[in-house]
Amino acid sequence: MKLVCLILLFYVIRSNEATNILVLSGIPSPSHYIFNRAVAEALALRGHNITFVSPDVSKNVVENFHYIHLEQIYSHYYNNSEHISLLDMSRESPLKSVFSFYDFGAFMCEGIKISKGIDVIKNYPDNFKFDLVIYDYVCGPCLLGLLPKFKYPPLIGISAFNNPPYTVDIVGGDKLGLTVKPFYLLHYDVNMNFIQRLHNGVINFLDSFYRKYFATPAIDKQMKQIFGPNTPYAEDLDKKAVLMLVNSHPAVDYPESLPQNVIQVGGLQIKEPKPVLDDINEFLRKGKKGAVLMALGTNMRSDEIGSKAITSILEAFRQIPDYNFLWKFETAEMLKDMPKNVMIKDWLSQNDILAHPSIKLFITHGGLLSTHEAVWHGVPMVAIPFVADQHRNVFKSVSSGIAVKVDYHSINTEKLKKAIVEVLHTPKYRRTVKEKSQLFKDQPEKPLDRAVWWCEYILRNPKITHLKPAEFNLGLLGSHFWDIQVIIVLVLVILGCVTKRIYRLLRENRTVDGRKKNN
Repeated sequence: MKLVCLILLFYVIRSNEATNILVLSGIPSPSHYIFNRAVAEALALRGHNITFVSPDVSKNVVENFHYIHLEQIYSHYYNNSEHISLLDMSRESPLKSVFSFYDFGAFMCEGIKISKGIDVIKNYPDNFKFDLVIYDYVCGPCLLGLLPKFKYPPLIGISAFNNPPYTVDIVGGDKLGLTVKPFYLLHYDVNMNFIQRLHNGVINFLDSFYRKYFATPAIDKQMKQIFGPNTPYAEDLDKKAVLMLVNSHPAVDYPESLPQNVIQVGGLQIKEPKPVLDDINEFLRKGKKGAVLMALGTNMRSDEIGSKAITSILEAFRQIPDYNFLWKFETAEMLKDMPKNVMIKDWLSQNDILAHPSIKLFITHGGLLSTHEAVWHGVPMVAIPFVADQHRNVFKSVSSGIAVKVDYHSINTEKLKKAIVEVLHTPKYRRTVKEKSQLFKDQPEKPLDRAVWWCEYILRNPKITHLKPAEFNLGLLGSHFWDIQVIIVLVLVILGCVTKRIYRLLRENRTVDGRKKNN
């Protein structure tokens, strides 16, 4: 209770200077945290008071920035007997992966329920005012049970997970676009044949059906346990969002038709690069022909990919001595007989290292943030995808000519070495990614500045309704134009029947007249 009082005193002192913004970032994923925090910190630097509810926290915070820690989410997910590892998920079919994705959201909500942090925010006075709520909507609306308590401030959704297919269900948009944009679990491009479009459409439909009739009701049940039995239905709270900030950009991702309330801010986490640490800088510069960075993101640990894969990777590095390899590897004592041209670190400032002039290649898992950072800095990739959207991201990168894919389940020294050498020794990969980089950077403003502008636009205009597409209120039949098409078909059928009937009557009259003349 003392903590709540201190927080409230802080906001009372500053209440005349800035607005209060609540950021709900409940997903146990460091990549989502990095993306969401970038927006929150930028708003704090603009003078807004930020309350950041999250399972991730940082010791280094800017002024006006306060964390509320959901401390049980990670432990609940990773220590649960029903937890599915990312390597196990990598072997799942697309349909099974859909179910696992929503199971992840359910685990998140259970972790929220048992965290002390949720009680901290629930114990705020009922008359405390937040001027804006920003929530990560990727894994469901569990934390939106707080909206009624704070009298429904304007709501903005944010997604580090590209533009999820269910965005159109929340804020409206062109649902027909889902039939031509590849589902995030499929290895397709936009130029799909009929069978691929059918497969893509079926998976999209099953995802939407499962989310609406199974996943959302399950989360709603948990929300009522956390926030009380009178909490509005989860889907209704989701649809309170007036704007979405999505991690996409047409220079890197698939083009799509978007309504005015879906704002592309792909790459907003990319900052101006800082100098790398001295030992890393020296190692990178000592490579005879350059250096290579290998990092598998924030969720996939290199020390968990198996001894066979680790040995194959190290041996491939050993056989390419003209390049130095910097590998983000979490457990140094696991590695024995390390090649001289390999350095390992348990943590790396990926954005800064990708900007280093000695980096010639990025070996990545194909996560979206990593892909955006590689393209932004003009670094070609060798990609080893594991789960979820990584497969689609890698397929897009390969088809764009900026990456070579290596399958994790069949990885060996020969295959990895071949892929690395191909990208390093084939100029078209670096040339193409430099072209992509130029297109990605050529924007009227930086993605982060765009996100901040739209957040402040909603603060200035909290009651706006004009951005939401008209088809949002038309339902399934209306939004797909099916009701009009049915009427048109019925009218045409009726006209056809009437015309046919008139034609028969005319023929019968002519026949009768002819008989009369003959008589």
